[in-house]
Amino acid sequence: MNEAFGANSEDSLRLLLVQAEQVLMSALEKFGIKEEQAEFIQISDHITYRVSARSGGKFLLRIHPVSADVPAIRSEMMWLNWLSSQGLPVPEGVADQEGNTVAICEADRSQGWPVTLLRWIEGEQAEGGLDDRQVYRMGVLMARLHQAAQSFVPPEGFVRPEWGAASLTEDMQRLERRHRAFLSSDEWELYVQAADLIKGRIAAWPPGPSRYGMIHADLHEGNVVFKDGEPCPIDFGRCGFGYYAYDLAQALIGLYPAQRSMLLDGYESMRLLPKESVSMLETFFLQAVLENQAFHAGNPQEIPSLKEQKGYILSAIRSYLAEEPFLFPAK
Repeated sequence: MNEAFGANSEDSLRLLLVQAEQVLMSALEKFGIKEEQAEFIQISDHITYRVSARSGGKFLLRIHPVSADVPAIRSEMMWLNWLSSQGLPVPEGVADQEGNTVAICEADRSQGWPVTLLRWIEGEQAEGGLDDRQVYRMGVLMARLHQAAQSFVPPEGFVRPEWGAASLTEDMQRLERRHRAFLSSDEWELYVQAADLIKGRIAAWPPGPSRYGMIHADLHEGNVVFKDGEPCPIDFGRCGFGYYAYDLAQALIGLYPAQRSMLLDGYESMRLLPKESVSMLETFFLQAVLENQAFHAGNPQEIPSLKEQKGYILSAIRSYLAEEPFLFPAK
């Protein structure tokens, strides 16, 4: 099942793929790309293809749902191109032949589908988890992203989501409808208490230029490729406004406890974290965990994994509610 495209059966999925092929051909024409090969990658929040052009260029082509927010997609492309102009190794957006970074393409004269084209980022994902050096370099990368964000002035019409107390409220409403598949009523009550405390602490921490700005918002190891030992961020589909500490907390989720300090060491080699940001990492870490569970709880295939994870998460929640540290190992 794919919620973004409404493909909830095998038949609807097959129809979607047929339409996607038609949109792909229309998009390549609009972007002036004569392809040598177009390789289907996956269907998630968008349908993606890796396109190799006859000219030698490689691209990521994304087909967005018809209902997608075009101004928000266009703003993502503005942000990527800004980061590229600052020397960061990001997937730069490509304009079509009319100068549009979001092309509207049809499938068999149906309604228009938003399509974006990005330059392919060469590199390999880490196999078997990140090693210590990769974690440190990832911290350096995040500091560079946040440094660039501090000098970014959103142009008129720039629209991206905000990640904070309001977005957590929405995720908890979603999780409330889905939690019974893997949580008891008592366990859910702990989740609710933690979410209320998280929202209160975020509300009490006003945003400022040193702690808040445009962020990737999903920079885990699956959204980083390595080239010549250096990390390159990919998949900015969730980028928006938020606390830099929240961005870091998202990256901490997939790391071993002993590696978490290494990420911060790499970060602070380039950009010092305000002391209060470190104390907020556990708040943002749990926010990110709850958001992640709200997203995956809608997929029945993810329920076994959620059941396996809940022991650790409940332990972290209990520590958080008792104001006992849990994120970094005791020294």
